[in-house]
Parts: sequence; structure tokens; C-alpha cells
Amino acid sequence: MWPFTEVKPTALLRIGILPLFEKWKHALDAVVLYDCLDNSLSIDEQIALSSHEAQELYFVSVNVIPNESFLEKLILLSKGQYLKSGNDLLALRADFDEPSKVRVAHKPFDETLIRVRFIEDLYLHVGPEIIHDFEVLTKHFSGALYSESNTVIGDQLYIGNFVEMECVTLNTKTGPIYIEEGAVVMEGANLRGPLYIGKHAVVKMGTTIYGNVSIGECAVVGGEITNSSIGDFSAKGHYGYLGCSVIGDWCNLGAGTTNSNLKNNLSPVELYDYLSKGLRDTGLMKCGLYMGDFSRSGIQSAFNTGTVIGTGCMLALTDFYPKFVPSFTWLYGDIKEAYQLQKFISDLEVVFLSKNKRLDKRLIERIIEINQSTFKN
Repeated sequence: MWPFTEVKPTALLRIGILPLFEKWKHALDAVVLYDCLDNSLSIDEQIALSSHEAQELYFVSVNVIPNESFLEKLILLSKGQYLKSGNDLLALRADFDEPSKVRVAHKPFDETLIRVRFIEDLYLHVGPEIIHDFEVLTKHFSGALYSESNTVIGDQLYIGNFVEMECVTLNTKTGPIYIEEGAVVMEGANLRGPLYIGKHAVVKMGTTIYGNVSIGECAVVGGEITNSSIGDFSAKGHYGYLGCSVIGDWCNLGAGTTNSNLKNNLSPVELYDYLSKGLRDTGLMKCGLYMGDFSRSGIQSAFNTGTVIGTGCMLALTDFYPKFVPSFTWLYGDIKEAYQLQKFISDLEVVFLSKNKRLDKRLIERIIEINQSTFKN
């Protein structure tokens, strides 16, 4: 899942409205434990603290998106039993008294299962997961009222508190639209579901969103967007096209930035694969831009079909970018060089301060680890 899990764990990846760990919390009404920079405790330490309250302990593969059939099989597991699909271990029910007990029984799982296995899955599942999460989140809650100046088609609309929205067209017949509290949707925007707009996000005037789009907290969007996921505090605030793409957290796409998501010969798109260090055939006809956290592109940037940009890149070319740009790369003119670590951290601190945020010490330590690993390899 690199570059999107270089900084944060898979459990925090948002697919649709909710990140993976929150999908599990809603599915089982359970305490969900996972490794995270924000938690100084290891999984074992978290389990030890929870053991006096919990009666059952399950280990589940982090990339599994819960559905009804999987949950039924999971709950029916006895202590020591595990679910397996082919050679893949999906889940195990452990024993609190003997957590390291050898697994004693194998239960095959041959039904439909959704797993996040490759970076393109982060956009492919956006629409279906918005539909699913919308049903979960609106089951017992109705949204706030909205101005009559807006044109709403269909009835699958949820508006959070303190949303500013006037003279906007919202078509929910193609899928639900969920707008979190504090979001601003400016006049003239044309929105189609399935669509999620995060807390305090801004949709600028005249923005066109075709659906299957997830926009993170405090993100700013404009131009033309379809079949894409945009991370928290990221900005695509100007005209340009973004399609079949995934943008990480704290990214910025300069004015006029556009990506291609379809090859002229309509052949399957290949993406850079971090494990093989080569190109992987996705089997997809449409595949766009995949940009890791903290990366930024200059104005009029052009990204070719199936481009992967690592973490912490500074990009300023007027021609198409390479199909793969390693983390902490600075591209400008004809020059390619390393983004010096101390300068990157200093620049990132300024970016965080611009959003009234502070760069956490643990995040800085993780950035240093990634940087050292990148240039070691």
C-alpha cells in the first residue's frame, strides 16, 4: 500500500466515508486496536490493558473491509479457530488466558470478500463504501436543514451542522451525498453522489464532482473531479482534472494540475510496485495519479496515466512527470535532486502552522525513518 502507508497504518486509510478501523467499530460495536503513531503503546500492551474489560479477542487482517457474511463467520469462531481464504489468513479468535496458543482449527472462507490489496483499490471502492457507510451513519440520525437556494435531486442527502451552502446542485439519485459539519460548498458547484465531503472541507465555486469521490477533513477542492480520494488537509483548489486517483494527506496540486487516467491505445495501465521495484499490470483501463503524503506539485503540472509519486516530493515541471517519483525527490527544470531532510521538515512545519497545526515529534521521527530507508535503498 505504499506510498500511502509509509507514514500512517493501513487501519487509518479512509475508504468511502470511514477509515478501516472505524468500519470495524461500527460493524461489531467493539474496541478496535491497531498500531499508530499517535499511540505509544504496542498492540500487545494495548491488549493487556483491555483484557480486564473484554471477553473476546479477535485478530483480523487489517485490509479486510467488513461485510455481513464475513462478520457472521467471524463471530462463530471458537477459541483457537481461524478463517483462511486460499493461503491468506483472514482472522483468528484468540484466548485471553493463552494468547499465544497454537491455532487448532481452520475454517475456510470462500464467500465474497472485499480486501484492500493494492493502491488502486483506494479509489475503486470509494463509491460502494460511501453507499455502505452512509446507511450505517444515517440509520439513527437525520441531517441539518439547508437553504432553499440549493437544488437537491433525490433524497439521499445528509448535511452536518454549520455547513455553509448556497446555490448548489446536488444529485443524489446516482448515490448518497454526505457533507460533514463545518464544510463550505460555494455557489455554482455541481455535485453527484456517491460523494463524501469531510469536516471543514471547502468546495470552491463552479466545482464539478461526478461522483465516487471522497474528500478529507479541511481539504480544498475545485475544478473537475471523479472517481478519486483526496486526503485530509490536501488542496486541489483550482481548475484542472483529477480522475481515478488517490491523493494523500497534506498534499497540494498547483493551479491547472491535471492527470490522465486513460491510455490512447486503451491498453491496461501499469503502476509502479514497491515490492518488485518494477511495473505491475493492474488490469484496469483507467488509472490516474497516486500521490503520497506531503507532496506538492507546481502550476500546470501534468501527470501521465498511472503515475505514482512518493512521500514528501516537491514537483515543478511543465512537461509530463515520470511514471514513478521516489519519496523526498525535488524535481524542477532539468534537475532531479534529493529534498534535503532538514529543509523538508522545516517546510512542513510551516505548512502545518498555516492550518494551525503542530508537527508532532513522533511524526518527525517517522519521516526521518522513511527518509533514511529511501536513500539507503
